[in-house]
Amino acid sequence: MITRQPFLNKLGLILLFTSSVASAQVGTCPKDFNVVERNPKGSGFTFQSRTLEDLNCDDTFEGKYFKIVHGTNSKPIHFEHVDPELVKKAANVYHHLTIARNHWVNVVDSAYVKSLPQITIRLDIANTFSSVRHFKNAEQEKNFNNAWTIPEGETPKTAQEKLKWGKEIWFSPMKKLESKKLVKSDGSNPIHQSLILVKDPLMEYNKNALIYQGLTLAIADNFKDSAVYSNALKTLGAVALLYGAIEISKGADHWFMSKYYFIDTAMVPEIIYHEYAHIAMSDTMKTVHSVPVIEGMADYFAATIADRRNMYEKLKGISSNKGKDRGSKMRYHPFLEGEWNSTSDFTLSVLWQGREAFEKYNKSRQERGQENNVDYEQLVFHAHQKLDENSDIANHLTRALLESCRDNCENPRTGMNLLNQVFEKKGFN
Repeated sequence: MITRQPFLNKLGLILLFTSSVASAQVGTCPKDFNVVERNPKGSGFTFQSRTLEDLNCDDTFEGKYFKIVHGTNSKPIHFEHVDPELVKKAANVYHHLTIARNHWVNVVDSAYVKSLPQITIRLDIANTFSSVRHFKNAEQEKNFNNAWTIPEGETPKTAQEKLKWGKEIWFSPMKKLESKKLVKSDGSNPIHQSLILVKDPLMEYNKNALIYQGLTLAIADNFKDSAVYSNALKTLGAVALLYGAIEISKGADHWFMSKYYFIDTAMVPEIIYHEYAHIAMSDTMKTVHSVPVIEGMADYFAATIADRRNMYEKLKGISSNKGKDRGSKMRYHPFLEGEWNSTSDFTLSVLWQGREAFEKYNKSRQERGQENNVDYEQLVFHAHQKLDENSDIANHLTRALLESCRDNCENPRTGMNLLNQVFEKKGFN
């Protein structure tokens, strides 16, 4: 035994080294799953087999960059989970998040995204977020048909249970709800919003008309019989009708909604790209509340990855969601700055029209043998670094885009002129 011990020790070291090398060589274990792919044209979709990369070799949806869990659990979802629908969602989310991350790493070249640690993704989580304890009790408040990006945080020092969490993305369960029960008559419909947009110019016009008519009436001999009096009554009537129409149109939301509202956010590719964009821009734009600039910029990057004009369109059996048009002709009004308009496609359309303007100009430079004035996606990316979660559209976003062009455009003067032309076309003064 004494004579064999050195040999056995050496043998043990050799086996341990061999085992370590073999483990290192195993690395990750890619696996194929069916995921949602939108049809290139139209609003349909198909399930297609795709390879999930960078997965750990433990038959779960955990990899180098993402860990997909169920609800408030901490363990990753297993490939053989008893709920096949949950497995389908996990595969879909993992695949499209990988696409989103690859875009931010390889195309946008974001150093911040490259440095991010593994992100936890929660599926079918009905809880809402608590900044002091991570999860609110589901019995107190439940959340459906939604997707959230959660900022990192920890429990207060005074809390008995010490918790700490990183950035996360939550996909709540789908629930089919009657649309009319969701309507709060707040005027989130095109009729009401159009009336709001024209109210100020119409009121200014009618106010000036009333001032002129009032002065004329003051010097009239018999103003009750005058045409001026009749015109003044008509003007006042028009004003009353406008305000009446604005109030009535608040209750017209249900006219523009499907009978039922439902959306399985974990199955819609653009929503997944959108939520990852929030993560990618969270170095400056904290995901603490939803405002038009933050949501619109996330929409822009989602639209770039998805390469679709109409975003978030309904998917049969998956969502009845209203789409967003990146080519929207909507013009600016201060009404669009409100948080209630964070889901508007206005900011998306401003950014996209800027993209189209630069593509046209860059093409003309290429024909003359010149380099592009700027990579527009880099221009928008650098603009986000000048913004935060409190930025507005008219002042902060427009200024950030101009400053980004000044810093990054080959010909800043021409590039800034292009942006100003877009702003003018979109109704900015």
